[in-house]
Amino acid sequence: MTNAAFRKLTPTTGDRLAELGLRLEILDRAVAAGIDARAASPPYGPTNAAGLLDWIHRVGTLRQLLVDEGWQRLDHWNAGLVRHPSKPVLLGTLQGNRGTGSPDAPMRSDYAKGPALAAMMRDNDHDQFALFEGARGEGLKLWFLVTYPVQLEDRLVVLREVSQPEPTPQNQVIERWAHRIPLPPMEFPLTRTPNVDGPEEVDFPIALRE
Repeated sequence: MTNAAFRKLTPTTGDRLAELGLRLEILDRAVAAGIDARAASPPYGPTNAAGLLDWIHRVGTLRQLLVDEGWQRLDHWNAGLVRHPSKPVLLGTLQGNRGTGSPDAPMRSDYAKGPALAAMMRDNDHDQFALFEGARGEGLKLWFLVTYPVQLEDRLVVLREVSQPEPTPQNQVIERWAHRIPLPPMEFPLTRTPNVDGPEEVDFPIALRE
């Protein structure tokens, strides 16, 4: 087998992100913006302030950078998504667990998802083999930048990946994944002990139109 053929069979992380129209640099900047906001949260603010500010700035920076590259901001269901200009790809953000970024570890969303996100996942894949076969369905595929912050002694480590969940009913956590693209963790200095995170993502119970 030639080296070229081997590379085709084993795509790199960069190759897999490029398939979705993404670059690691953009994801790095979005995560860093969230951590900067987390560090600036008021020390006497509500207990979920740090996590909420992290999510707000991660979503805002991710969408701004991708819109600058031609993606479309999508707020129709108040889900904070962005849509690729030519591929059937939607991208959002999600908080995972300690299995985030480890392909052999089970990963699940930190919170159950409501009807809006459940509806947008219904056209997602059901297996791990469709991404690079070329032929895709006409439905939109919802992907997430999944992150999970871990506090160590002197630093904050953000575990992360870009992954597509399998269709998941509403009011259930996401724990089955069609595709997972693990990313290297990011480390940040710990400026102070962060507040305990509360819920980050907001999923409004909105009735969807067919």
